[in-house]
Amino acid sequence: MMGVRVAVGVVAGLFLVTALAVVHVRHQNRLTFLDLQALQAERDRLNVEWGQLLLERGTWGNHQVVEQKARSELRMTVPSEEQTVSVALQESTER
Repeated sequence: MMGVRVAVGVVAGLFLVTALAVVHVRHQNRLTFLDLQALQAERDRLNVEWGQLLLERGTWGNHQVVEQKARSELRMTVPSEEQTVSVALQESTER
């Protein structure tokens, strides 16, 4: 009779430990899933930003956009012939 009580106690203890392990693993699983969702949201945000940067790079590659920005924001103008200086390069014979 005493052996049966000990066996039941051991089985009950193992059952309790198993139940606590299941609770712990499910909690860890939920935390990991929350981390996954946060990382996926960050990935999506970065993909949107990357697309915007690619569009911006394409826009800045357009000569007219650069020239318009130079004129409007930097007040740059094309120099007149009087303001232009040409420099002739001398060829070097030494290498």
